[in-house]
Parts: sequence; structure tokens; C-alpha cells
Amino acid sequence: MTTALTLRVQRVRHRCQGSATATALAIDANGQAIPDAPRYAVIFPARRTPAEVQQGQWWRVVGDAKPVQYVVDGFQVLEHRLVAQAAELLRPSGEHIVQLLATSPAFPGIGEVKARRLWEALGERLYQCLEQADQASVAAIVGTELAGVLLAGWQAYGNADALRWFQRAGLELRLSHKVLEVYGAEAHAAIAADPYRLLAFGMSWPAADQLAREHFGLGLNDPRRLTAAVESVLYGTFDDGNTCCKRADVVRALGRLVGTTVVAAALDLAIESRVVLIREGRLHAQGPYLIERGVATALNRRLDVEMPLALPCEVAQMLERFEQEDAAFTGRADFALNAAQRAAVHAAARHPLTLITGGAGVGKTTVLKAVGRLLDSCGRTVYLMALSGRAAKRMAETTHRPAMTIAGFLRNVAREGVPDDAVLVIDEASMLDVLLAYRLLEAVPTSCRLVLIGDPFQLPPVGPGLTLHALIAVTRVPRVELTEVRRFGGEIAQGAQAVREGGWPAISDDPQAPLAFVPCAQADLAATVLQHYRQDPQRTQILTFTRERGPASAKVLNALCQEALGTNAPPLLVWCQERQRVEDSGLRLGDPVLCTRNLWDLGIQNGSLGRLEAIEETPHTLPDTEARLAGTVLAWVRWDDGERRPVTEEVLDALELGYAVTVHKAQGSQFPRVIVPVWAARNLDRTMLYTAITRATTQVLLVGDVQAARRAAEAEPHASRRHVALAGLLEERP
Repeated sequence: MTTALTLRVQRVRHRCQGSATATALAIDANGQAIPDAPRYAVIFPARRTPAEVQQGQWWRVVGDAKPVQYVVDGFQVLEHRLVAQAAELLRPSGEHIVQLLATSPAFPGIGEVKARRLWEALGERLYQCLEQADQASVAAIVGTELAGVLLAGWQAYGNADALRWFQRAGLELRLSHKVLEVYGAEAHAAIAADPYRLLAFGMSWPAADQLAREHFGLGLNDPRRLTAAVESVLYGTFDDGNTCCKRADVVRALGRLVGTTVVAAALDLAIESRVVLIREGRLHAQGPYLIERGVATALNRRLDVEMPLALPCEVAQMLERFEQEDAAFTGRADFALNAAQRAAVHAAARHPLTLITGGAGVGKTTVLKAVGRLLDSCGRTVYLMALSGRAAKRMAETTHRPAMTIAGFLRNVAREGVPDDAVLVIDEASMLDVLLAYRLLEAVPTSCRLVLIGDPFQLPPVGPGLTLHALIAVTRVPRVELTEVRRFGGEIAQGAQAVREGGWPAISDDPQAPLAFVPCAQADLAATVLQHYRQDPQRTQILTFTRERGPASAKVLNALCQEALGTNAPPLLVWCQERQRVEDSGLRLGDPVLCTRNLWDLGIQNGSLGRLEAIEETPHTLPDTEARLAGTVLAWVRWDDGERRPVTEEVLDALELGYAVTVHKAQGSQFPRVIVPVWAARNLDRTMLYTAITRATTQVLLVGDVQAARRAAEAEPHASRRHVALAGLLEERP
């Protein structure tokens, strides 16, 4: 039956040339969600839609709604789908101003609820009220105190003309807010002068090019367009991990953007304006080059000099005491450092920059503790840090010293000033990208010593560049490699070492062996993983290559495992304020869970794993005045450190199912038994496979495509394909 509905767009699911598909809520005349109204999915044909469909808009839609059921992450979802036969835009979304008021620090106390209430009440007149400081109109909605905050913030930060233009031009909210932060009142004029400036804020080339040509009338051969195209190519490769490019690669990519006939002119313009630098036959964008040059300069100042913290005999005496104390503490009377471990501590005592590398289980953590003892004896201020919160917490647990993330150090320590004699010890340094290295080195005095600990054969940085790898390639950088495996041995250690060296080990097909490979077709991959997971779920962690894409992504496997193991378990239900009803959170009692954000106040970090141990029948507030426990308690999770912690709404937002997690999330962690689904994923390489294998202490079970695993092990790691200049810049001594 054809009906007329008033809907508010919640999310635009998909856009194509002829239509847009959006999820929408049925609302009343006041914009309030109608209780118990069905969930709608609306297809807006372009020929019947007078404006671009955006989140937050109100539409009057006529169409034939039909109920449809489908499964998402193992849950049955019912929605009503309709194709709009007629569509009238009742109110634009106002999302740009809503999100600006809700998220900008210029408007404290104005959350999304109040910001949206302002828009719903005033609509387009909100801009006028803010521009003209109409205290009465704003105060009538949010009160006198918040009205004052709003109007004061708007005078310093707001720009009605720019926001309106961003909305009409269809700029993303995140991007438009960044432009406002940089240009302020000049935002619209700055973009009008050169629309391709939007590339620097994350806009794609096709979007920026279309905007420049359609909204501002720039021609195909406009110098701004040609220069920007070169920058777009170079920054595109930067996003892929490279800091520079071969000229031939740039020429090919540039031809696809602007046409081959103007490639030479575009390069000449970019070089003449110094947007691009040429060095040793490679092209560098100005920004990445200066960043890499800055890192090289800071590191070179620490090379070719010896600044001993203690005499060799004093270091040897300290190591003897360390061995005795550690033996007494652990009860291992035969404990002793090997020659390489001793050499690593001596190197850290002698050089302002030291690399300590080695594979899994070779005793890097023991060296880390010994280096800490050395630095204490020398009266140095020591900062232990790692890239991820999970890795930092593990450092703290194993060394019994405070540790933090590099981001936390920059945010909370460096801005207060770092002592000249400080020593920075960075674990998991293989994942240190050039951007973070630059920020870190710029934030500390040149006199600060650096100790980098890591394994270049584990996963490379997610961000651009290669820091540890580049340092290893420079022979004058002091480095000690640990090779004696101490943590585990046998088949797992032998297989891991073979993969690390680019070989393929002999692997059993017996699923009970310590290191085994169970071949199966890709169509059966997820089901086979589940079959073996069910044999010992309490001691097993599934490690996969991708979060969402592929036949055995974390998303696919989590849904499958939950459906098989948690179907009859009680769900964790939460109150949905938007729809005014109870909804399923997607978690079940007994589910393993993964934390996806650092929640330092609660003692859990991005990558922490736990299990949903209890669900409160009646959510309540804990009788605890500590801020870390603020909020309504919905459930309880037993985390991998043994602690039982409450789940509030804030915590729930950071949780997802943890039957399967990516190898990236697991780097540095250990599990008794690991199952690794293997298929020809784009990111599968030797480092991915090696890192996954070395996460297990008793058994590794690889499942899937044996040939894909073998090809990955025998091929060069993906990191070797990156074009970086840091090693060359380090060779250019100051």
C-alpha cells in the first residue's frame, strides 16, 4: 500500500549515479521519533530527489513500504524498504553546524543533543541568531548560561557563510571543521582562491577536482590544477607508506589524473614552485621530505659519538648484581644473560642511540629490564614507551616500571619539559612510522638518549615510512641482535624462524601437533576455523588478517562463533534514547570481547581482551565516587589481566566481539593456542605470518590455503616495497 511518511535520515548507506539509499526514522511534526515505528530503508531516485540526501534531513516521502528480513552479524534485522515515488525536502540536515557546536572545544557544555535541539527549533535562522548574537532566541532553547557560551564561542570560531557553503557543496563534516580550524573567517575565501587546498585536509582528488571545476570554474590546464595533481600523486603514495617516488611511477599516475599530454608541464610547474623536490632520481613532496630530513638530522646528532654512562667494568658489575637479584626473585638459580644480551646492555651504556633487535622469544624483555637497572644506577630519568596502549601496559607488567604510549608521552610529559639527561626506551619499534618519530624527536632535547627495541621481521608501521628498518640499513648505527630463543622452542620456534628467514618449514597436517596446517577450500575456511576453535575455546585465540573484508575476516568469524557458541546466552540489552526503546547491544553473556580504545582510567587499553562475565538485571550506578567508575553499570567483564571491571555506556562503545582479532591487534600479546585462517589477502606477507605464529606458546593451527602461506613466506615482505629516503639521509652526515 502506498503511504506518505515524514522521515529523518539517520545514515546514508550508499550513493551511486542514479540514487541514494538511506536509513531513516519515522518522526512526528515536532521531529520526535515515533515509538515502535519500523526501521526504514529508503531508495531516493535522483530524478525524483530535489536535493542531495544527507544525514539529519527531514523528508516527506511517498512510496510502497515492504517488510524485509536479513541477518547482520548473526542477528535478524527487520526493516521496511521503499522506493520514493515522490520526495520533498522539509528541512535540510544542518549537520555541519550541529556537529561543529557539539564537538568543538569552543562550545563547552553543548553536546549533540542540545546542538540538534537548536537546529530543530531554529533551522536556518540559527545562523542568523549566532551571527547577530541573539541572546534571547538562543537562551529560550538552551538557557541563559549556555547561550552565553555559544555566542562567545561563535564570535571566536563561527563562520556562517563558510558553513552554509560547505553544506551546499557537500563537504564532509570532518573536513569542513578542519578547514575552519585552519582558516577561520577566511575559510571560504581561501578555498575559493585555490580549491585544491582541500587535498591537504583529506579530500580525494576526484572530489576536489570536481568541486574546483564545477563550483569555481577552473580549467583543465589551470596551473593550480596541474600542480595539485602532482601533489595528489605524491601524497597518495605517502598514504601507502612511501615517503618518495620513482619519477616513472609519478608520470604514470599523473597521466591518469590529468592526461598524458600535460604531464611534463605539470611536473615543471610543481618543481618550479618547489611543491616537489628531486633527489637522486626520486621525487619528494615537500612535507614528507622535510619530515624525513628532520628525523635524519635528529638521529645523526646522536651518531658517531660515544657518551658512556659508566665504565665497562661498572656495567659488568651491575649485570652481575642484576643476574643474582633476578635469579633470587624468579627462583631460577641457573639464570644468566647470554653474550648478546650483555652486549646489548653495554651498547646502551656507551651510545646515545642504540638498536636492540631480535625475533620472538630471544630475551628482549630481559634486556629491557637490565637496561632499566643500568639507567637507574646511573641516575638517569627513564621513559618506557610503546606505540599501543596494550604494548605499553605489557612493558609495565614485565619491567615493574611505569610505561606509556608515545602519544601519551607527547601529550602529558613532553609538553611539560623533558630533562636533558633523559633516556627514551621504545619497544615494538618496528611499528614506529616516520611521522611519529619526527614528533617524538622534535619534542625532546638532542641530549636525550634513545634505545629502540624491536623486530624488523614483525609487522611494519601502519603509517608512512620505515624508522627501525632504515636505521638497521645504516652500518654506523650501533646495533645488537639477539638470536638465542629462550621463551619457547620446539616446532613453533623452528617454524617461526624458517618463515622469518623467508623459507617454508615442514608443517604437520595433524591438528593436534604444536605447529600444524589444515588445508581447506576458501569456501570452507570460516566453518573449518570454527570447527577447530570449538575444541578448546577457553585457551584459543583466532588471529586473522583483516577486520571486515575477506572470507575469514574478524567480522565474519566473530558472527559465526557467536552464533555457534552464544546463541542461547542472554543478550546485553541497552536503552536507545533515539528510538526510546531497549535494543540488543550485539554482545552475549560469555562472549570474548576486544577493547578498541585506550581507557586509561579503567586500566584497559586498545587491544585488551576479556570475557563478558555478568549482565546486570537492573542497570545501576555503583556506590563509588571515583570518576573512573562514573556512569550506569550494565555488565561486567573479566579482562586478560585478571581484573573484573564494570561495563558502562562509555565502555560499551569501545567493545566489540573478540573471538577473532586481527594480527595487528595481537602484536606483542601471547596466547596458549592460536588459530590462523590463511587466504590470499592483500595484506598477507611474511611479517604477517611470522607475527601470527609467534603469538602462541603451545600450539599454532594454520587453516586454509597452504600455497598462499608458502608464497607469502618466501616472498619479500611488503615493507621492502616501500620507497623511503631515511637511510640515505642518515648517510649524509651533518
